[in-house]
Amino acid sequence: MRKLLYSRFFPFVSRKKSKLKNQVMLGVGGNIGDCLFCFEALFRKISKDARFCILSTSPIYRNPPFGYEQQNDFLNATIQIATSCGVTEMFRMIFYWERCFGRGRKRAFKNAPRTLDVDLLWFNQLKLSWPSLHLPHPQWHNRESVLIPLQLQTII
Repeated sequence: MRKLLYSRFFPFVSRKKSKLKNQVMLGVGGNIGDCLFCFEALFRKISKDARFCILSTSPIYRNPPFGYEQQNDFLNATIQIATSCGVTEMFRMIFYWERCFGRGRKRAFKNAPRTLDVDLLWFNQLKLSWPSLHLPHPQWHNRESVLIPLQLQTII
């Protein structure tokens, strides 16, 4: 069942201007445990780190899984941030955040259930293709789990 959820930090639009140079869009998802709690805790964790400034977030979108369909619905949202981090440091931070919320280093199988999934959708207007990272994210424009939150987010 597709529907929008609202919480304390989703949606959010910052009133302050950031002097941090890099603009990043993250896709956030999960379907194990209390995902709403994880999203809000991630928001607080990012907010407390001086290397980041959250500019805006989307409402949370509940949608059915794709790929492996024998699992719970997913909650998804997008988060726009400004950061002083370079792309490699940002990529490392994403893995750190995921592990903080119980996601293992390796997934059991493609499209497996997860507590928190953070995708780097784009980083400035950078285009790159590394073995472990492609920017912009190669599938963002094909996924309702990204497109619908992005459409509802106020992008600064």
